[in-house]
Amino acid sequence: MSLCKSLLFIILILAAGCQSSSSTLDRIPTLSPTPQPLAINRPTRTPRPIQAAPTLTATFVPTHTPPHFSVPTQPPVADLPTVPPTAVAGTPIGTPVPTLPPAAETFVIGQSAQGRDILAWRIGTGSKVLLLVGGVHTGFESNTVLLLNEMIRYFESAPADVLPGLSLVLIPVLNPDGLMLGRVSAGRFNGNGVDLNRNWGCEWSENAYWRDQLVNPGSRPFSEPESRALAEWIRNTRPAAAIFYHSAAAGVFAGDCEGQGVSTVFAAVLGEATGYAYGQPFTAYPVTGTASSWIDELGIPSVDLELSGTRESEFARNRLGVIAAQCWLIDPVQTPSIPICSA
Repeated sequence: MSLCKSLLFIILILAAGCQSSSSTLDRIPTLSPTPQPLAINRPTRTPRPIQAAPTLTATFVPTHTPPHFSVPTQPPVADLPTVPPTAVAGTPIGTPVPTLPPAAETFVIGQSAQGRDILAWRIGTGSKVLLLVGGVHTGFESNTVLLLNEMIRYFESAPADVLPGLSLVLIPVLNPDGLMLGRVSAGRFNGNGVDLNRNWGCEWSENAYWRDQLVNPGSRPFSEPESRALAEWIRNTRPAAAIFYHSAAAGVFAGDCEGQGVSTVFAAVLGEATGYAYGQPFTAYPVTGTASSWIDELGIPSVDLELSGTRESEFARNRLGVIAAQCWLIDPVQTPSIPICSA
């Protein structure tokens, strides 16, 4: 009996322990799964492609084409280069215009028929001025623009080659409107279709020629703004001498207005220095109303210097010509004492 009580007591104790353990487990909190971050639908940004700004292309619209003049055609020349245009103020947006070298003094002498500035560079401080002009005819004569740009670079880098008492005034492009057309026959003429080297006051004629074809000399002498602007500057400045560069007759031709003849010796000085032919008038076809002859009439030595081709600037020989011209202007007798003049 006592054994039975003992066993019953043990059973009761065990039963109580099991119940206590069960209730303790019931109090342990059930762990929930680790919450996952909520998926948020964020707006996505798709980059929008940036479109390049449109390139503006200059369009040439002639302001005047005389009905009775046809634009002469130039035979194809295999070695014609692509001539980069000179920096021209007022050039339409989108036209590629390389930068000219910096200058000690740059000024504007006037505007073209289409409103582009005609720029000039003055190098030196002397009172005697040697005027050098390129780009009277552009188009197939645009190598004269290259030559004047090279002259600017050279004399600015070698200021000692501008002799004491002298200044050089260089106008690379008298005809900026024609230059914008490129190396085509129409580039010979200004924005009004006029040949600027037939528009001057000496022996002007309404029947003007380039080769065997009639060209437009303008309605009257100095009808064109380019000619008027340069003529006014020449009257006000009175340069000691002037050289107008053309191509490609390979010669130095003295301005000669009705037998004035003050330019003959100057042409010989340039011819001797450069190696171009000189001493004979231009006879390939009639030429009237030229700038060099009008300046000759003022008593100022002036020449048309024709390069030998349309491809190269022929800078080396023409640099010698500018040096020789300066030496002659200082004093044709005394200049041998100047080293650069006796070289």
